[in-house]
Amino acid sequence: MNVYQALYRISKTLHLETDRELMIRLLLDQVIAFTGAAKGFIVVRERGSFQEKYRVHYDPETLPPERRNFSRSLVRQAIRSGELFIFRDISMEQRFAREESVMALGGAAVAVAPLRFRGQVNAVIYLEKEREAGAFSEQAAEFINEFVDLAGASIHRELEREDLRVFKQAHEGDFLASHDFAGIIGRHPTMVSLLQTVVQAARSEATVLIRGETGTGKDLIARALCRNSRRADKPFVAIHCGALPETLFEAELFGHMRGSFTGAVKNRPGRVAQADGGTLFIDEVAEIPLSSQAKLLRFFQSGEFQRIGSDKVEQVDVRIVAATHRDLERMTADGEFRQDLYYRLKVVELEAPPLRARRSDIPLLIERFLEERRRRDRRELALDAEAMQALELYDYPGNVRELMHLIERASVLARDGMVGLENLPESVRANFWRRASAAGSSKTPRFSRYDKQELKTQRDAAIDSAVERVERAFIRGLLERAGGNVSEAARCAGLQRTYLHRLIAKYK
Repeated sequence: MNVYQALYRISKTLHLETDRELMIRLLLDQVIAFTGAAKGFIVVRERGSFQEKYRVHYDPETLPPERRNFSRSLVRQAIRSGELFIFRDISMEQRFAREESVMALGGAAVAVAPLRFRGQVNAVIYLEKEREAGAFSEQAAEFINEFVDLAGASIHRELEREDLRVFKQAHEGDFLASHDFAGIIGRHPTMVSLLQTVVQAARSEATVLIRGETGTGKDLIARALCRNSRRADKPFVAIHCGALPETLFEAELFGHMRGSFTGAVKNRPGRVAQADGGTLFIDEVAEIPLSSQAKLLRFFQSGEFQRIGSDKVEQVDVRIVAATHRDLERMTADGEFRQDLYYRLKVVELEAPPLRARRSDIPLLIERFLEERRRRDRRELALDAEAMQALELYDYPGNVRELMHLIERASVLARDGMVGLENLPESVRANFWRRASAAGSSKTPRFSRYDKQELKTQRDAAIDSAVERVERAFIRGLLERAGGNVSEAARCAGLQRTYLHRLIAKYK
């Protein structure tokens, strides 16, 4: 890949990656891949000082204490001058001979490049190669020089967004602390905006329809609506329509009288009566049988209902919250859902975002699920950096529920309390390698213990198979030339006759 192909790939990342933090990490990964650097990070300006923010293949915990921090001398030099510095062997630079942080690098090759925007240095990219890997090539230097011009503006915008996020989070923290969102975890702007709408909707008595994919936490949003309403101290009753057969739905919802059908051995209040004064949550409302939708619509309009087998009309005061993962507009057009019921439901609509649309919340959710496992199992649990990155890159078709189950599975399989890439499902690992490949990495991936063993097994099997094919072809040709005479074949090949007999028997 030449310089401009690599820059084109970086340009695509700048324009297509919507998660800005992930964008910067992908950019750094591509720079490292093209330049052949062993590790790198980006130092950014934050509130008047420069802080190390993004790292790729650089884990301070694996380094000796004297090398756990970047060389501030080199960074300061790049900031002051605004120039790109590439050192073939940093230990040979006499001007840094008294700088301990520089000398600790040994004979490493180092590149330090300021990222400028409108004449101001907002960040510095730092790349390092071990002495054994040699110096940065002229092509790598050209690439770095072009990269800083291309990426400087984008990273500047990301830093401005970061400042805005810090400001917003200070205010959002007050908002989240002043309301009851127990069970809901999220700081992503999409989630904060949703919760603000939840609080507004909670103050009213309007019917709420919550949409969202399976596993996005629609039930938690419904509970938050109740807890932040005037009905907070009243019952919250849920009915899960998808789990009920059509014949039992009305009895479960409205209740029944003794003897009204086979098995009705006593009077029973339905969910509607149980929710009187509080909130009735109808989960998977799209699964309600068509035959029952007319009665449900009547109840929505008047608050009146009749138990099965009773002539008495009862009335309750209930707030309705419904949820579905299905396309009600399409179902209405296809005649699978009553149009009048649909419009009665969608007074206020809330959309629960999929987890892939709020990736910055993934580490928060992981930490919550790990903490739950720590308390339950009474042992220490943590994720290594590679496993965390793989989980952040995964798209989660099952959303938060899938992530919760992934952490539970990984926690069970983890050895010594450390969850690694080998403890994650194949779908997560495959996505991780695919995304790494798409980022243009020319490096050999850092395989986990599981992957290393798996690769060794595959390699050994391939070698054995190749050896067998060669031996079989050799023996066949040898016997043909010797006219089938084993002694003559052994003499021609310089083999012992008994050994050749064993090979002939092995390959039949």
